[in-house]
Amino acid sequence: MLKALKVRNFALIDNLELDLSPHFTVITGETGAGKSILLGALSHLLGQRADLKALRDKESKCVIEGDFVLDPDKFESLFDRLNLDFDPLTIIRREILPSGKSRAFVNDSPVRLDQLSQLSATLIDVHSQHDTVLLNDSSYQLELVDAYGLDSRVFESYQLAYTAWMDLKNKYETLKAEESQEGGDRDYLQFLFEELVNAQLIPNEQSELETQLDRLEHAGTIEEKLQTFLSLSDQEPQGISESLRTLKFSLNQIAEFDPQLKILSERIDSLQIEFEDLRSEVESYSQEGSFDPREKDRLDQRLSQLIQLQKKHQLSSVEDLIAKQADLELKILKADGREEALKTLGEQITSAESILEQEAIALRAAREQIIPGLIAEIQSILKDLNMESAQFDLKLMDSGDYSQRGRDRLEFLFTANPGMPLAPLNKIASGGEMSRLMLALKAILSKSKSLNTIVFDEIDTGVSGETALKIARILAAMGKNMQVLSISHLAQIASKAAQHLKVEKHTTNDHTRTTLIELDPFQREQEIARLLSGDQPSEEAIANARALLKA
Repeated sequence: MLKALKVRNFALIDNLELDLSPHFTVITGETGAGKSILLGALSHLLGQRADLKALRDKESKCVIEGDFVLDPDKFESLFDRLNLDFDPLTIIRREILPSGKSRAFVNDSPVRLDQLSQLSATLIDVHSQHDTVLLNDSSYQLELVDAYGLDSRVFESYQLAYTAWMDLKNKYETLKAEESQEGGDRDYLQFLFEELVNAQLIPNEQSELETQLDRLEHAGTIEEKLQTFLSLSDQEPQGISESLRTLKFSLNQIAEFDPQLKILSERIDSLQIEFEDLRSEVESYSQEGSFDPREKDRLDQRLSQLIQLQKKHQLSSVEDLIAKQADLELKILKADGREEALKTLGEQITSAESILEQEAIALRAAREQIIPGLIAEIQSILKDLNMESAQFDLKLMDSGDYSQRGRDRLEFLFTANPGMPLAPLNKIASGGEMSRLMLALKAILSKSKSLNTIVFDEIDTGVSGETALKIARILAAMGKNMQVLSISHLAQIASKAAQHLKVEKHTTNDHTRTTLIELDPFQREQEIARLLSGDQPSEEAIANARALLKA
């Protein structure tokens, strides 16, 4: 339960320190005094996203702190799951900084907002006027029914089967996604791989092909120039070869007369040998380089094949194609393993779904057993709330799809008038009827679910007189099992609380602030009289207030 609440620099609140009763506490105050501000502070403490507008003084930080008394048997395991240190007196603190950033602490340890939200969801159930829309949400309806009295072992068994089934499905989808990302199914990968293998790719082949084709395309010019070279070398009466031999002979004859001439003679020897070797290679090249149109066609086709393969795979060289071939081979090996894994997972999913179906059937059977008791209790409370003619029923159906809560879908059926057929709640119930139905459910759950703290924000809207008194009695009865806080404007409800807090707004020198005080017996009598008759309560109103408090 919430033992104490401290609020500083939030909206119209300067500084507030509040000790709360473990039973039924009512909060009253004039319209606009700031009752909703207190609820806003509590919502921020429980994990609502920070709003810079909440700062009263924009230069100072806002601090909201709650002291919670917790049962170790109920909460220690939750703290372990959230990696938090447990303390029977747990202190939660929320700070909103002038920069707009916020911080949260549990027992002085920093926590993320999602951790705080998970924890706070088990600490306090805040019910506002707008929460009645949840009665039309199938998941919330199932949660209410399960909380009423479902055997937790049945639900946990279904949850284990559902988790196992979902894990297998997720693994299957992950493998299928990998298959898609890696180029499709195995047959297509094999086709691409064999296409590259059959191409018999050779490193540097493309550049060699381009060189050969360039030579063939200029074969005529090459032949012409080669013949010119050979003609100049061997022409009559004295070509270059013969001239070099003559020069060599001349220098050899005089080489013995001067060392320098000997060097020149040796150089002409080398030159003559080098030229003869060059002439021989040119002659050989000329004889081998005859133009063959068929060879050019073959080379053209081969080059075109390589270029088409590069375009197909969006690559830029034969070397890249060779690397792609190796990559495809690896993917095929992985695909072979993936296909086997997908086949195995498919079989496991079928088996897991069969188990899940049996668990879903067992879960539905367990729900069918507790629904009549829940309907009877709701009917009884609705009659206590002056809805004697109201009829309520629950229709449990197969949704056709598995979810975390089973394969069931619930429909709440209702009629407030005798002789009228039951119809879906969202099509027939008024706002006031929805509020009273929600109160009936919360009253039942306060016993079966062992809630710690519940906050009602004007659950009494639209009711008065005897109905208001009956709502007050229900809230007081709930307060025996748990901590109940109710923001109210009705004297009947205020009179049944174990603790009465009043919200007041004060304005001095253009400075407005909201305070919250715990009323003593005399102040409480005056406040209840004000609720009955206005700001200046009459003697009759005061007498009525005394009577309500004594009742």
